[in-house]
Parts: sequence; structure tokens; C-alpha cells
Amino acid sequence: MKNAELYADEWSKLATDRKKEKIESLLAELTLPFIFSGMETFSLNGVTTETIVLNCEGRSFVFVPGCKRAILGWDRGIEGLYESALEDIASSFESVLDPLTWWRRQLALAVDAQDGNLPYIEEQVMELEQNPPEKPDDDLKAFYSFQGLETYVNENTSPVRTADLPPMIVERGLSEAGLIHLGQVNRRTNEHWVTSKHFDRVKDYLYKFNTELTTAVYSRCCRFERTKDDPALYDVYLYERLTYKDLISQLDAEGFALPTEDQWEYLCGAGRRLLFQFGNQFDEDYRYSHMCEEGENILEKPNMFGLSIAYDPYKYELVTGPCQVKGGDGGAALCGGEPFIYTMLPLSAYWRETPDKTVPEDGELENGYYFYRRVLIIE
Repeated sequence: MKNAELYADEWSKLATDRKKEKIESLLAELTLPFIFSGMETFSLNGVTTETIVLNCEGRSFVFVPGCKRAILGWDRGIEGLYESALEDIASSFESVLDPLTWWRRQLALAVDAQDGNLPYIEEQVMELEQNPPEKPDDDLKAFYSFQGLETYVNENTSPVRTADLPPMIVERGLSEAGLIHLGQVNRRTNEHWVTSKHFDRVKDYLYKFNTELTTAVYSRCCRFERTKDDPALYDVYLYERLTYKDLISQLDAEGFALPTEDQWEYLCGAGRRLLFQFGNQFDEDYRYSHMCEEGENILEKPNMFGLSIAYDPYKYELVTGPCQVKGGDGGAALCGGEPFIYTMLPLSAYWRETPDKTVPEDGELENGYYFYRRVLIIE
């Protein structure tokens, strides 16, 4: 089979020099300006991949080996979650169904731990004692139960199936739909590196945006983001109207494509039979995206292929196929105050958003919610 060495089983057996040789030979056949950046090894949940890191016009890419008959989709409810995760879920059910008992338990724990949030917890207990909530009805009890959760998970994940995944060169991070990088501005020296073509669109904000902010957004027109190395240096972005159809055409003209749903699920979880690609437990030492404010966001760390993927529930990642978005729910569960497990589920590799989230081909992709990664399929 052509390119047999570019599939996972064979790729893992190759020496490092041979891997580099194979990719260099492949790049020589491509018209895209990929530059070799080095070899790196990524590991997650028992899957380890030594691969090639590439750069293309300032964006980082990795080579992802293909896979024959990968198992995708999910029908196992919350099977496999550790006991500690199940205890967290049970506690979250109680917080909805019997909030007074739950807050009293938090109060006892806070007193023992001399928690700085003690006044806030005391306030919650007092409020619930003075204004007892209504008793939950049978439907609510059924939904916030393990059986209800099992049903909810299975109804909102893609069907189990096998798929052949081709070798791919994949963008490691996300690009925001409709956001164009124009250059930079130094607010210390007032120098800018924005082309004359776009200068008139941002000139009214270029020297006036609030430099106390890390990110400044103005009138859905432009955005300024402070760089990591110099607090006076900002990247300048322009918002442009972009539809799903336009994005597909734009990527095709660049020589790329969006991943299909099958490809995205594999890129996210490598076909591992885990509900969550980061594992079967929720570690208190880590921060999970917007779910808490402190600690390292474990979800943004590179996965087994070196990709930062499905790490923010607010960010829809665009794909092609039966559904058009993966990796988030637009923050619906989080903003709705749902228990932790429900805010995490849209970040599962196998979560499939409801049909009403389908993106009309000619509908504008809303800034800040729709993101994409470029994929190059190796035939």
C-alpha cells in the first residue's frame, strides 16, 4: 500500500531518522510552504506519538499518522469514570435536588478547613434556610440521576462506528473564523506594522485602545492582543464577515480543508475508548477551562498528537459531516449553571451537538464562537 509507513502501526516502528526522511520526501511533493521545525514526542492516556512539527506561514502543524479501522463514537454512558469522579457527580446532583443539605455540607467542610470562602457559604445556607427551594419534581430527579446521565450521554454522542483515517498534516491550534491578523502596533513607540490596505479600518483605534487590557475589542471591528514577550507590543486583528461556505472555499484555495467529524474525533481522542480524552477522573490540582479560575488548564496541553483540541466549551470547532461543530456547546451548559459533568461533556471527543446548532452555509459565523483548524489529507 502506498504510504503504508505513514499509518500508525508502521510509523511507530520507524527510527526517528526514517520518520524525518519520509516527511521531508512528502513535503518535497507539496506546493505548500511547510518548514521543518523539529521532532517531538507527545503522550496522553497510553498513546505516545513521535512526530514531526512543521511551520507554515507562522502557524504550527504536526504530522498525524493514519489509522485503519479506528473505533469512534460512544454508547457506554459514563462507563470507566473513576470512583472519585462518580462521587463528584453524585455531589453535583445533590446540589441541584437538595441544595440546602449540599450547602450545609460545604459549610461543615469550610469550617474544618478554615476556608476563606466561609462567609459566602454561610450566606448561601442562610438564604436557603430563609427561602427554602421547591421540592424537585420526578422529571428533575430522573434527569439528575446516574441513569438519567447515562441516557443523556448516549443520546448526545455520535454512534459507534469504525473508520479508516488517512495520514494528515494538522494545525496544532485553532484559528478564529472571520479574524484576520493585520500586523502589530507598539504603543510605547507608536510604531505600527499594518499594511496600508487595512490601515483605514483600524486607524481610529490603533493608538487609543486601553493598554491596561490584555485584549481590547472594539465595535466588532478590530481586536488588539498583548504579546507575551513585550507588554507594549500588540497584535492587531480585523473582523470580517465569514460564512461556513466561504470558509470551506477559503481553505480549499489555501490547499487545506476542515476535518470531517470522523477525522476530528480521531484527532481528539485517538479512538481510545474513553469518554474524555484527558482521562477518567477530574483532578483537583488542575483547572478545567472556565470551570474554575486558578491552576493550569490541563485541557489546553497538547494531546497524544500534539494538538490543543476541545479545551474551551465556548469554542465551537468547525468540521464537515453529519454535524458541523465539535469540541464545545457555545458555553450553554456553563452559562446555564449546570453541574460540572454537564459542562464537561461537550468537550468529549464523541459529543455531537444538537441539529439546531447546524451552521447554514450562508449564515455568518459569529466572532468568538466559531473556530477551525487546517487539515491537509495525505492520499
